[in-house]
Amino acid sequence: MKKLSVLFFLFGLQVAYGQEIVTIDSKMQQAILNEHNKERALLGIQNLIWDKDLASYAQEWALHLAEEDDDIYHREMDEFGENISWMSNSEGNLARGVSMWNEEKVYFKYKPIGNDWAKAGHYTQVIWKNTKKVGCGCAQGASGATFFVCNYDPHGNVIGLKPY
Repeated sequence: MKKLSVLFFLFGLQVAYGQEIVTIDSKMQQAILNEHNKERALLGIQNLIWDKDLASYAQEWALHLAEEDDDIYHREMDEFGENISWMSNSEGNLARGVSMWNEEKVYFKYKPIGNDWAKAGHYTQVIWKNTKKVGCGCAQGASGATFFVCNYDPHGNVIGLKPY
């Protein structure tokens, strides 16, 4: 009986918080890919392809962040690259999350990744030459905040290496 009440309590929290998965349909998936690949094309880097397993993985983390509905942070010890956007109003345009990462380009200096990579780290993950696949997920918290996560394979931002 105790186990059932704990499960019910957790279920009640999920309903009370009101988080929900934001579905990424094929049209939005293509817009997300286009926004990634636009920057890669400018540098002559091969386009990323969508990976459904990475998308499921990203969706899981987006939902976790939406359940907490408080802050964004990365998974610990992750084997994949990861970019996260928090948007107060995505207006159905999740590719805006990618364009925000691409705006970090103004801080990018072409050199090996070092301890100063944080200002342009989202952008360098987008353009990382060895990255081949991306998958993204999205969820909305009860506050209305949209948590947009993309995972990359292989990951980028390797200290000591240049992005391309």
